Amino acid sequence: MKTGIGKALAAGILICMGCIVNLKVGGGIPGAILFSAGLWFVVNFDAELFTGRVTREQYSWPQKGLMLLLNLMGAGVCGLLASFFLPEIRESAAGIVTAYADPLKVLWQAVMCGICMYLATTPPKAKDAGSRLPFVVYGVALFILSGYGHSIALAGYAAIARQIAWWVIPLAAAGNGLGSYLIKWLLETAQKKETEKP
Repeated sequence: MKTGIGKALAAGILICMGCIVNLKVGGGIPGAILFSAGLWFVVNFDAELFTGRVTREQYSWPQKGLMLLLNLMGAGVCGLLASFFLPEIRESAAGIVTAYADPLKVLWQAVMCGICMYLATTPPKAKDAGSRLPFVVYGVALFILSGYGHSIALAGYAAIARQIAWWVIPLAAAGNGLGSYLIKWLLETAQKKETEKP
């Protein structure tokens, strides 16, 4: 499967829209729940978000890299436009991005976010497992309220604030991927052991 340019750009824009509404309502539980609308649209319209698809085998690593780049571009342009048209949210965005200053903390926050994103976006195995909406809302609320680092969202916040250290977003992307692969491996290993029981 090839990375779709439009779908990957759209995913970045939708995540940035979540950033904007989170800032507009002042964060907290309302911001976390409303942010989840951005990810819900990503999932519902099958947009291609790196943090939701990094573990999927149908994409090659170059395709995943392109997806990440396009996500960052979509979020960055959307955030930059928001910084001009909604200048009142710039200070709040700056408060978020300045919290990402310690590389080890950024990596840990990003790994934890990767776990949340895997759980929020991975389709259930059973066809009758129901809507993904609760998974999306809980996954997003968990990473937003805990302060975990989502690389695409950080690109949106950074563009709105017009500031961030150059290394934060690549490190967050690596951490997001690591967290996704870690929880996938743990869950699949446990499931495999369950199925192998006599």
